[in-house]
This record gives sequence, structure tokens and C-alpha cells, in this order.
Amino acid sequence: MLRAYILLALVCFTTATQAQSDIKLSSYNLAPLAYNPAYAGSYGGLSVTSYYSSQWVGFDGAPKTLFANAHGTFFNEQTGLGLEVINDEIGVTTDTKILGNYAYRIQLNYDWKLAMGIKAGVSSFSVDYGKLGIENPNEIYNSQEISTWTNYNIGIGFYLSNETFYAGLSIPNMLKNTVFDLYNNTQANSTPNYYITSGYKFELDRDIYLQPSILTRVVKGAPVNTLIATTLNWEDKFYGSVNLDLSSSVGGFAGFRVAEKFLLGYSYDSAITNFSSSNNGIHSFFLNIRLEDYWRNDPNSFYTY
Repeated sequence: MLRAYILLALVCFTTATQAQSDIKLSSYNLAPLAYNPAYAGSYGGLSVTSYYSSQWVGFDGAPKTLFANAHGTFFNEQTGLGLEVINDEIGVTTDTKILGNYAYRIQLNYDWKLAMGIKAGVSSFSVDYGKLGIENPNEIYNSQEISTWTNYNIGIGFYLSNETFYAGLSIPNMLKNTVFDLYNNTQANSTPNYYITSGYKFELDRDIYLQPSILTRVVKGAPVNTLIATTLNWEDKFYGSVNLDLSSSVGGFAGFRVAEKFLLGYSYDSAITNFSSSNNGIHSFFLNIRLEDYWRNDPNSFYTY
């Protein structure tokens, strides 16, 4: 009986943690649409991205994130549309989201553009109690069942940019969703995540750029989280970056563009906490397909994926 209570407590802790935070990607600059809907259509054509991240390798039930998104400009140069499918797993919990993004850009003057975006969609959060390995399943009601909750998502974002600088402010989900336990008791309430992003592009030589950027996440009831990255873009063919999460990890990314349309990449992150010797880090794989550039590659796009 004690073991069953301990396992349920772990599930509850996992559920609470999952419900209070958006997905976390160390190489966040590879997937800006996940954090800010106003980024939709920043690349002049159509960009399709897939990303798989396996965190805390070596731990049972370690987090795994798989997502795919596509975005581009449609109808005219001002309108951006995007679609995301996200599957986030940790322990016995799974969170799957399908999200649409809409952005509209305004030309403030010759150099500056302001984009305003909306994100909306639905998510399915489930807990598979059958994976707990409970000694006596009869001690817990529906111990072999999968409990599922459906929630809705509405978010907003703003994205200010010129040819070398950008700044963004976003709330990917403004709704406070509730997760219940087996007995219909409130287990966790989601909390909106506020993101502040900024970056600058330095030209080192012809078609060679250094792009430092920063993402800060503010969540009620949790410490402020800041991620810093610096990316080297070599003639739009090779990308190399280092990133630092001030509270948890340090890592790097390398990617190569093939035949102009495909960007293949891999990143590895290592913990800088007391758990660094207890896991094998975070492995992430990245694929971007860049299709026809209808608007001749918008020069105000800081990243092109």
C-alpha cells in the first residue's frame, strides 16, 4: 500500500510540473514559433521544421519532446500562418497539442517591422496509471486505466525586427487549465508563461554572421529562467551555436544545409547541476525544409527557419 501511495505522489508531482510549464528546448532559437506566434511567416517562403529532444538520458520516464511545425507567408507579405503539432512525454504523462498560428506584420518605416500574432489550439493531457507497476492494482481505483483531459490554448505575441535586431514578447497560452486526479480532485492548475526574447546579428564577413540571442521565461511561483545562445551562420550553409541555461545546462548545436532546402542538425546539452553525474545529458535532432521563397527571402527575418 505504501508503495502505491509513493507512486501516486510521483505521478501527482509530475502532473503538476507538466501542467505549469510550456515545453523547454535548450536550442530555442531553432524553433521560435513554439514560443511566439508573431514569428509565423518571418521566412518569406514556407518553412517546415521537426525537432526531437530526449532529456535526462539514463532516467526511467525521462522527458521526451517531439514536435513539427510549418509556417510561411500566405496571401501577401504581411500575413503569416503556422501550424504546430507537439508531443511531450514525461514519466507516465503525455501532453499532445495541435496549435494554429496567425501573424500580421506592419511596416513601421523603411527599417522596422512589427508583427502581432495569435496562437490557438487544443491539447490532450493523459496519465497512464498502468505503467506504474503497482503491486496490488485493486488498492487503487482504475489503476490500469488511462485518464485523459482536454484543454484549450490561446496565446498572443509581438515581434519587432529590422535587418539586424529583433525583440519579442509573448504568452503562448493565457488560459489557466486544470488537471484532476483519479478521484476528480484538482491536481494542478496551469500557469501562463511569459517570454521575453531578443537578439542581434553581427556581420563578421560577407555572408558570415554571429547571432547572440536571449530568452527569458517568467512564470508565477517559479524562479525566472534565462537561456542564452550564440549562433554562427556561415554562408547559410553551416550553423554552429553554444547555449547556456543559467539554472541548469550548457550545450552546443551543429547543423548543415544540404541542397539549399534541407538543414540537418544535432545538439547536446549537459547539466550543470548536482545531477550532472547521474544522467547522459540531452540529445536533440533537428530537420528543417525550406521551400520556395515567394517573397524573395524577407530581409527582416533574423532566422530563416
